[in-house]
Amino acid sequence: ERDRFWFEGCRYAILGRLARGEGSDVFLARRDGRLSELVVVKVLRSQDDIDLLVREHEVLAGLEKSKVQGSSHFSRLIPQRVGQGTARLGMRGQGGDRKVAIHRWRSGFVHTFDDVVHAHPGGIDPAASVWIWKRTLEVLGWMHRSGWIHGAVLPPHILVHARDHGVVLVGLSRAVPSGRPLPAFSSTLRAYYPDAIWNGAPATEATDVAMSARAVLHILGRNPLRAPPSVAAPLAQLLEQHAQGEGSDAWHVRDQVDAVAQQVFGPPKFIPFEMPGWA
Repeated sequence: ERDRFWFEGCRYAILGRLARGEGSDVFLARRDGRLSELVVVKVLRSQDDIDLLVREHEVLAGLEKSKVQGSSHFSRLIPQRVGQGTARLGMRGQGGDRKVAIHRWRSGFVHTFDDVVHAHPGGIDPAASVWIWKRTLEVLGWMHRSGWIHGAVLPPHILVHARDHGVVLVGLSRAVPSGRPLPAFSSTLRAYYPDAIWNGAPATEATDVAMSARAVLHILGRNPLRAPPSVAAPLAQLLEQHAQGEGSDAWHVRDQVDAVAQQVFGPPKFIPFEMPGWA
């Protein structure tokens, strides 16, 4: 018998754990009933983090209203809200309460950058890093033009779809309007934050671009500031330059990635990328 919980009059069955974050556990669940639906459920472990759960819900609500070009596409590449509040545990809701956020499930987006490193301990093909970085920069570029800084572009918060070459960004509880300090940090991932931001400087578009470069360097060689020898010099220089915070316009950096990829790898072509379950 699967564990169940009630939320806003609907009963859900827990199908399995997807991830364990710093302050929450993330599960795949299915809504019971004739019109069933798969959802992602983020369950807080501590009431002390309720402000971050509420913040993420509000940030997502703001981004849903974005009228920036491409919003109908890019709004599907961040968590899509179902609800946020109190869930009652148990078949009849008698097992106690938990604070939760519920988002729509996206098939195929199951691997974080940490999963990528586990599956490719020697580093991914540098050619594959091109599409991964470009897709990440595109989502960030849309967020920036919509007025928001992600603020936590970290390996656990970047999900890749290996077969379809897509990227989804999660973990928006630290997002802020451009020019404001971040409200919180992931203490175990200090190396992915620019020093100035860690020390309280306002977050800007350059913050996200730098963190994205550091995350890509992580899946290439596990060093968020230096590219491994397998990466051709032009691409290595571009990643390392932006890892230091030298780029502020995500769309412009994306164009730079395109130009360098053309120089290093030639005309664009599909690069197979294997992950467990998505060969």
